[in-house]
Amino acid sequence: MPGALEGCRVLEQGASVAVSVLGMLLADQGAEVVKVEPPTGDPLRGHPAFSVWNRGKMSVVLNSHASGDDGFFTELVRTSDVLIADGASGAGAPGIGYEDIVATNAGIVYVFIPAFIDGSDHEAPAAWETVVGASTGVYADRSSDEADGPSFIALPYVSIFAAFVAAPAVTAALFHRARTGEGQKVTVPLYDSMFTAMGASLVDRPDLPSGPAVLSPVVERFYLCKDGRWVNINAGFERALRPLLDAIGHPDWYGPLTNPMLRDDAEQRREWSGRFASVWKERTAVEWEDVMERAGVPCTMCRTIEEWMDTAHARESEAVIGLDDPLHGPMRQVGVQVRLSETPGRVRGPAPSLGEHTEVVIASLSSR
Repeated sequence: MPGALEGCRVLEQGASVAVSVLGMLLADQGAEVVKVEPPTGDPLRGHPAFSVWNRGKMSVVLNSHASGDDGFFTELVRTSDVLIADGASGAGAPGIGYEDIVATNAGIVYVFIPAFIDGSDHEAPAAWETVVGASTGVYADRSSDEADGPSFIALPYVSIFAAFVAAPAVTAALFHRARTGEGQKVTVPLYDSMFTAMGASLVDRPDLPSGPAVLSPVVERFYLCKDGRWVNINAGFERALRPLLDAIGHPDWYGPLTNPMLRDDAEQRREWSGRFASVWKERTAVEWEDVMERAGVPCTMCRTIEEWMDTAHARESEAVIGLDDPLHGPMRQVGVQVRLSETPGRVRGPAPSLGEHTEVVIASLSSR
């Protein structure tokens, strides 16, 4: 069954993570994604992440110093529906900007993913993941642990979220083109994308009184269990705290734990914190998962990525799939993340080798 974007050619020009992930999302939904690379290849080639973010694509090599490749790139633009660019890597022909692209193909949807919008103090091409993360607060403040400096998230959170924001923007622009015949430029700065990611953290309601976010200053989010593993609970509100205390056999603790005086009495707070923490050491993390599931309390063992990918639910739901990669062999990868009932999409194959489809794509240009 064809994907929703079957027949749509996407030209991917750029080496940033956001560009690669956006191309992957579109390829999973049926688009023919042509990845344009310099002779040296994408900087991430050889890394397992490259094999995930570039699966199902075609690779063509362009030499920016070869005059014949300028014409090849122009033909690629002419025959494409979407062009994704980050403006930093210069993978395609040099000196070709949006105006040149539109002059070649007026109906193209040009998706530009810079780090910052024009005019920013940080708009230099080198300003990417960590710079945007630092600018938008996407890191943990470790001062409460008496540690120095911020702790950044290991995953490229900024770039991945920008790709998630850009994907529906691409389909919206294609829908507009289907109605009007007009292409357009879609700009998705990494910086701007983070404001969508932050959600409620950005809401400022001076008309509402400030107050504690949870019922008890004793109830934390993470607890060490009998087997040395940790659980994450979300029981700072009455609907969860009461059944949690029932499940551990201490419904009588509700009053002391929620006593407002506890916030001002450091000694009592330490005593109750220790008492509450000791309960979790009576069972293993998986056992607590089962107990809290029956009680209706949000609780999960803190799993590694490998453990998550090994869960029966991840495999059976195809949230995780197996793929045979030419470089890395059998790999586990994330499955198609958007599930459409009539056009479900699919992973079209592994990541291509460098320039694997150059001749095939050249031959196809005359038929489009």
